[in-house]
Amino acid sequence: MIVKNISSIEYFLQRGEPIDMTYRYNVNYHSLAPKTSFDSPHTFVAEFRNIRANSCPLLITEENEMLTEHIWPLLHKYKFKPDSNHKLWKKGEWSKKMDVDIPPITKSFAEPYKYFWLPIDKESAENPWHIWIDVISKFRLIEKRYGFDYENQIYIMSHRSHYFDKVAKLLFPALKYYVMPENTTWHFDHLIVPSMSNTDDGVLAPDLPSWLRHKFAPRGHNQNKKIWISRANSKTRKVVNEQEMLLMLKGWDIVKLETLDIEEQMSLFASAEVVVAPHGAGLVNLLWCNSLTKVIEFQDKQMLSKKVYPLLSYHLGLAHLTYVTKTVLVPMDKNKKPTGVKRKNDLINFEINTTDLLKFFTKHNI
Repeated sequence: MIVKNISSIEYFLQRGEPIDMTYRYNVNYHSLAPKTSFDSPHTFVAEFRNIRANSCPLLITEENEMLTEHIWPLLHKYKFKPDSNHKLWKKGEWSKKMDVDIPPITKSFAEPYKYFWLPIDKESAENPWHIWIDVISKFRLIEKRYGFDYENQIYIMSHRSHYFDKVAKLLFPALKYYVMPENTTWHFDHLIVPSMSNTDDGVLAPDLPSWLRHKFAPRGHNQNKKIWISRANSKTRKVVNEQEMLLMLKGWDIVKLETLDIEEQMSLFASAEVVVAPHGAGLVNLLWCNSLTKVIEFQDKQMLSKKVYPLLSYHLGLAHLTYVTKTVLVPMDKNKKPTGVKRKNDLINFEINTTDLLKFFTKHNI
């Protein structure tokens, strides 16, 4: 089947209901940051009739248009290395027009019911950042577009996310959603498709973080904790001389997030006066911090393009400081990345100069 591969935002803005217009904001999160001016994405809610959804995830309209951009962008390997990831097209065929071979339809969803598309890829399904910022945030667009409670609708997820299951059970237990089996295609008479509110690695629609905090942050916590987030059990981005630093911290909470459930993590950050942490997905919990909470994020000088958490803090009114520190390379294992590590540039740990960090704390009243 020959399909037209859609990449233009104008396609969706002409066929859907625009929600957020693009907005430019400036965040000077570090003197060496390669970029400080950012343009947030347009957001929208589009509706389609007679459409097929594939768990890759992608959509094929009745006009044979393939939709991947602005809804859930495919990873590089899905686009350009399909032979080892799926059988929908062949290597080297990613272009504006493609010959796509999707599996036969195994399930159909008829009107009068409406269904909402919540795509996520397998690699992102257990990442808290992607679940909160790229999946749950779509409820905001649905509320703004239709004015009804997002919790009373029916959703279609392209992959199982155990993390999403836990959040749903905790915060919106009435939510009804179906999960597509891998390598399947379903048909919908009527499918509602919210856009992503996050593009370019953390450039967010400005209203997104405050909406999530307003909807889900725990209430009634005093801001009286100084929190050091330890990645001592992680394979990468941990502080190799952490014990040396911890001996100097009096009255701090030393926390390993993997030992806490979701509710405990939310409550912890809601009570924070100061958060100190290496760069990592656990910092999505900044969503639950109160305004003016101080945040110090350890980062590699070569990775200052990673503006995810400084921009999140900006929208939440947090005092975010990026602390660049020395790094130590994590060796490959027989030329292979350790299990669970996505990118080679993640193969680092941090080594803190404790004297310099304590001076940094003093300078910023930590």
